[in-house]
Amino acid sequence: MYNVLLADDEVLDLRGMERFIPWDGLGMNVASVVSSGFAALDYIRQHRVDILITDIRMPIMSGLELSREALQLLPQLKIIFVSGYEDFHYAKQAMELSAQSYVLKPVQDEEMIEVLQKVKRQLDHEAQQSRLESDYYKTLPMLKNDRLVDWLEGHSGEEGIYRDGILLEQCGLTLSAPHLAAVIEIDDVAWKLNAYSETEARQIVGRLQQMVADHCEAYGIQSLCRLTSRQFAVILQGEPMVAHEAILGSLIQEIELRFPVTITIGLSEEGASLESAQIAHQQAKQALDYKMLAGKSRLIRYAELESGGVEEVQSLEMRLDALFAEMANYRLVQLHDELENVFTLIRRMKSRSTVYNFAIQIISRLDAYLAGLHENLFQMLGMRMENLDILFKFETMDDIQSWLRRRVFEISEMLHLKKQKKNNKLLESVCAYVEEHLDQNIALRDVSNLFSFSPNHLGVLFKQGTGVNFSDYVVERRMEKACRLLRDPAYKIFEVAGQVGYKNLTYFNRQFKDKYGMTPGDYRKQC
Repeated sequence: MYNVLLADDEVLDLRGMERFIPWDGLGMNVASVVSSGFAALDYIRQHRVDILITDIRMPIMSGLELSREALQLLPQLKIIFVSGYEDFHYAKQAMELSAQSYVLKPVQDEEMIEVLQKVKRQLDHEAQQSRLESDYYKTLPMLKNDRLVDWLEGHSGEEGIYRDGILLEQCGLTLSAPHLAAVIEIDDVAWKLNAYSETEARQIVGRLQQMVADHCEAYGIQSLCRLTSRQFAVILQGEPMVAHEAILGSLIQEIELRFPVTITIGLSEEGASLESAQIAHQQAKQALDYKMLAGKSRLIRYAELESGGVEEVQSLEMRLDALFAEMANYRLVQLHDELENVFTLIRRMKSRSTVYNFAIQIISRLDAYLAGLHENLFQMLGMRMENLDILFKFETMDDIQSWLRRRVFEISEMLHLKKQKKNNKLLESVCAYVEEHLDQNIALRDVSNLFSFSPNHLGVLFKQGTGVNFSDYVVERRMEKACRLLRDPAYKIFEVAGQVGYKNLTYFNRQFKDKYGMTPGDYRKQC
């Protein structure tokens, strides 16, 4: 609803407009009716007004004077002047004040309604434009973030960011300046925040993300963008490499002092132009991946990576993925083999600290993997985060491998038992459904839709859990029920067939004979 203020020193005219104009139908509300320019101005100072309808000639303060003052307070105010024919010479001044219309007295309702409808269309249009503008500015940071991420990851094509000079300018990037790329990652979120509630953990991560943004803003870095909920990327320009390393190093220290989690930063080599920023970004990501070997809460420079180190990390990542997959599927022989493959790679590492770092990373990755299955590593193993100190007490690689083997086999067993229990409940529900609907058509396709499974998957689960195919099970249950009903002479044989889902008596007789070696009639005689 738009608020309307009526101002006229002639009370009858005021009351006539207030009473006879269908304000509600126009989407308007008469907020106040005043008889002087001063009273109107006082009301405008204290309330929101969208439309001012005023007489041009009022004593002491005219409508024109009121309008000039009102527009200074409310520049978007729409003004409609009302006046007698003899004052029409004021029309020119009224138009100079951008009045929406000039209505002559005596005011005709139809004419005023037409004017108000025009004003409402203009207000609606302005409101829509304002909302669009507001939405644009709200989404601008997200658009900027998405464009930067697409460009850095190489998804936007050649034109992407180069065509959008505005975005480059907003980020303070210049095509010819030397630069560095950095990727910032929050360490061990899954298990270090395990002691906090979900809401508290989310708040901690949110505050940390804000600190990263504030730190970059404090040093004039405008190119920060979020890759994931745990990772940020940034392009650094305008300072020597040493200065940038100091900025990133101070951020690592601040986070470590203020939060229960830490951050690790991968840093690229220096590029000659911004056109190579995508390569630098990939270098920073590779440097960050090396955290698995180099440790966390530190700055890892791409230039310092050992020869072949990146390939080793990638190979270990693949082995871990395979290890976790075998664990989740309860394939114990393959699980043992994959664990051997992982430790074969670990044994190539030269330093003791690197081995320990990697062992901790395996636990962290395992916890994150289980979180994706809606499981909690520490609850499954009945241990606390501080119990991981045991890894640093082992003196040999074999000790670590033996400890980890026991743990992943325990987890695999627990996941398998939970899956079996879940499948047992499902099969109980399926069997109960079959029992209740033996007199109807029962197809695996329909039952699988009912329980939100694909027919093939439910068929496999059913065979694994019961030892028989679904269709054979349905026939078995029908035949057993048919035998019970045939013992009761009150039922005709065709009635028995109908109650166990057979519309064709001949087909029922044939299936019954296949099952029991005699017809339903012979079975009844024996009983």
